[in-house]
Amino acid sequence: MAAAPICMICNCERTLISIRPAKNRHDMLQYECPNCRNVFRLVRERAPLELDDVVFDGSASQAAT
Repeated sequence: MAAAPICMICNCERTLISIRPAKNRHDMLQYECPNCRNVFRLVRERAPLELDDVVFDGSASQAAT
C-alpha cells in the first residue's frame, strides 16, 4: 500500500480514518491530519479480488441439506 498523503497545512502524514464503497468498483478513502484535523478524500479503483482471499466455510451448503 502507498504511503499516506501529507497534509498541505501542517506538512504532517495523515491517518486513514475510513474506507467506503463508491460507484463503479471504486472506494473512497478518507484521511485526517492528526494536528489540524483537516480531512482529505481520495477515490481509487478497488483492487481485484484474488481467489486466495475468498474463504468458504461450508455453512451455506450444510444449511441447505
